[in-house]
Amino acid sequence: MSTPDESGRAGSGMYNLRSIFPSSSSMPSDAEEHDSDLPGTSPGPRATARIVQVLRILAEQPEGATLTQLSGLCATPKTSLLALLRALTFEQYLVHQDGKYTLGVEAFKLGAAIVAQRRFPELARPVMKRIALEAGETVLIGQLASDRPSLVYVMTEESRKAIRFIAGLGERRELYSSSGGRVLLANMSAEQREHYFKSVKFVAHTPFTVTNKREIRRMINEAEETDIAVTVDQSSIDVVGFASPIRDETGSVIAVLVMGTPSSRGIPQMDRFKALIHEGANEISAALGYRPAGRPVPPSIRHL
Repeated sequence: MSTPDESGRAGSGMYNLRSIFPSSSSMPSDAEEHDSDLPGTSPGPRATARIVQVLRILAEQPEGATLTQLSGLCATPKTSLLALLRALTFEQYLVHQDGKYTLGVEAFKLGAAIVAQRRFPELARPVMKRIALEAGETVLIGQLASDRPSLVYVMTEESRKAIRFIAGLGERRELYSSSGGRVLLANMSAEQREHYFKSVKFVAHTPFTVTNKREIRRMINEAEETDIAVTVDQSSIDVVGFASPIRDETGSVIAVLVMGTPSSRGIPQMDRFKALIHEGANEISAALGYRPAGRPVPPSIRHL
């Protein structure tokens, strides 16, 4: 598929979503029957509302609708609506066939992702339970707190063993000293990460907590490359932490899957637990619509 240039033109004759307001003087007399190139300008709030309106109308009409029908239902002139429909068709949110527009594959992917997001983090519960039973250890989901740069636990599946890692819902960990926090740092933009290093005071929570910024940067880079972080005695004594990122359909890291274990079990089984938590995070990400296609640039973290 060819890529539109800044004017909104593409080799297929469709339009980029940034260029959806054509000049009426450029329109053919019968807009529904012709498909000429239209000059456009950047869309405003009204165009955004029209996009949502069109998608909603077609979601309620699986048989599709013509340009004339959509124009009437949207109370929008054909001359304004046609370029928007072309843009949505070009981006595969719509399909135009036999004179009718229907929802395209990207619209269905968007809908599935929205439903999945509304069910998160509950959607992750079966995976967490399975890993907790298989490993015999506590499994948690953590997210970036909205009020200050820290990890907050939002869901937990506790180990059934007498000696186990315990963390309550809403409990926090510092980003630099926790496995989940290091994964979140690894997936921040360079600007976000630098701001964090400049604004946070690195304090030791145990005699083994790493507070050297250069060493922490090295560990974060390693987590970025491997998609996994492991900590030993960093936030608490006798605790090993494992974490891997959970991504949504866009590739943005929205949470981390974490396992906490006593050192006596976590260290001997480190490779096994790393694999379990990494595979579990990938499974949850897939359920949220994420399809990996290489990761040349880590996406910025987005709050839910």
